[in-house]
Formats: sequence, C-alpha cells, structure tokens
Amino acid sequence: MSIPLLAFARHHFTRALAAAFCLSLAACGGGGTSGDDLAEPLAQPQHDGSRRIAAVATTHTLHVGIKIPGHPHAVDVYQPAGATRAIVFLHGRGGRTGLLAYEFGFNRTKAAPTAKNVDWDWLARHGIIAVFPQGQTPPGSTRSTWSNYIQDSGHDDVAFLHALSSHVTAQYGATEVSLAGHSNGGAMAARMWCESTPSYKAYVTLAGPMPSSTHPIPSGTCTPLAPAPYHAVVGGNDSTLAQFAPGNTVPTAEQMAAGLTDMVLVSEWIRHQDRSRVICGDRPALEGGSVAASGPTWNACDARIRYTVVTHAEHPIASIEQHAGIRMADLIAAFVQ
Repeated sequence: MSIPLLAFARHHFTRALAAAFCLSLAACGGGGTSGDDLAEPLAQPQHDGSRRIAAVATTHTLHVGIKIPGHPHAVDVYQPAGATRAIVFLHGRGGRTGLLAYEFGFNRTKAAPTAKNVDWDWLARHGIIAVFPQGQTPPGSTRSTWSNYIQDSGHDDVAFLHALSSHVTAQYGATEVSLAGHSNGGAMAARMWCESTPSYKAYVTLAGPMPSSTHPIPSGTCTPLAPAPYHAVVGGNDSTLAQFAPGNTVPTAEQMAAGLTDMVLVSEWIRHQDRSRVICGDRPALEGGSVAASGPTWNACDARIRYTVVTHAEHPIASIEQHAGIRMADLIAAFVQ
C-alpha cells in the first residue's frame, strides 16, 4: 500500500519538497488512512545503463507492507520527495519495524505507521529513503529474528537483503543503498558485510558485534567481497551482548586503560583490526584512538573502518544515544554519506 502526503502544507512540511531524506522505521503489515493520506501510483521507472531506476518521488510517500517476490518479509518504505539515497534498518530479536522506527525517532508513535506521524522534516533534510523490513519468526518461536549465525529465522535472509537492495534501487529511485542494524539486526548487517558486501554501499552496526560464522565456536574474521565502509558501535555497559556474542579474550591492562573493559569489547577490537587490515592494510593501535567524553573511537582506512565504544551505554538505542550525545540516525546518516 502507498500512502503519500499530497496535502503536506500542514505545519511540518514547508521545506520538505526542497530536499529529500527518508531514514524511517515502520511497523509491519499495516498502515491506516486518514484525511491527509491520499493514494498515488508509484513513479514510472527509468533506465540507467543496465539497471532499472525508478523516477524520484515528487511527494512524501509511505509505502506499507510491500513484498519482494520470493520472500515473505513485509517491508515499509519512507520515501520523501526528491530523495535518492536509501538506508535499510534491521531490528533486533523480537523486534518490529514500527517500534524500531519509533526508537530512531522517525515515527511519532509506536502504533502502525501513517504518513501524518512520520518525521518527514528530518528525512527530507537528509535526502534519505528509509527502509524497514520485518524479520521472520522461526517455527517453535514467538520472536522474530534474522539468520545471522547466532539466530536462524528459517529463511535465507542474505538472499532477501540482496534482493531488497536491488528492489529499492529499481522502485524508489535510490542511487545508493546502505545497511544498518541494532542488536541481532546488527549481527545480520555484519554477515551481509562478509558474504554479500557489494549489495550495500556502507554498513553500521549498533550493539551488534560481528559474530563468528562457526558460532558459538570462535573463528577468524571474514574477508569481505568488496572494501565497503563499516562502523561498529558498542556500549561499554552492554550486559546483553555476552548472551549471544561472547568474547574469548580477557582484556589486558593496556586494553582496560583504553576503554576495552570486557571480553566482548576486546573481541570486537580484534575484529576491527582485522577489518582494517583486509580493507586497506592498516593496523590500528590502541593509543591511536580519539577519546571523547562519551568514549573512544578508532578510525582506519581514511575513517572508512571505524569502531566506537560508548563507555556508559547499555544495549538499547536510547541508552546509546543518551551516552553518546548524538541521535543514532544522525550518526548513521553521516557515516554512510
């Protein structure tokens, strides 16, 4: 279903047609229609070389519950006028797209998304199309998830996310698509960086350290198929991660002093060193990090490979934002630009 806002002149959208940004998160399988929500056909596709590129939207449009042929996942797409960049956001285990959109600040309520409740101002200002797919619930479980080595959704989520990137380009006029995820969604984003790297321009994981392909048995860091940028953000007080991404290296005194205070943080530091080495040959050093009040960040490969520890943050997005002093949507949008 498509729910455009043709009558967007009400309070929030006097600037919206000048820029485009749609980084939004939405609840699956629904979306009501109000007096401000009018139906509109999708833009007619254009062609760019061998790739089918849709025309850029001229109105703010919320597409709810779309399906990619061959896959069961419901997808919500927040498409502001003029936007040509896209970010796909993956929720954590048991998550719902609408709740994730609310946690990132794109939906004003936790209810099923409607166009009038979307923060179109932010999306249009950044020029991003926000895409929120719903993870699947495996047989015998009541919690949705992703097939990311740690969990198994019962579906080929690598194939789905590859197809989703192509669909967003073909149907919504995106010239580039990046991938971000929180918790188990972050682990899924990490798997995509390893196994389907060219599907997305850049990758960001929040509270989702890179898992081993042999989980729970530790194994080496993967070699990606392309040198895509990667930013891992982890809370220093995150007690949830040890349940699904246990570290196997006890911190040294030097690592403790640098802010790597537990095994999970140290394990992700080793992954960061490995990612830097395979992407550009860099070997980050502990003393080479930049230290802010919120915690340390290590950059490599001209800041295309990045690792941030938010010292006092716990697992939820709200906690990471509170202690980092920045909205995670802003952090993601800045990194993938």
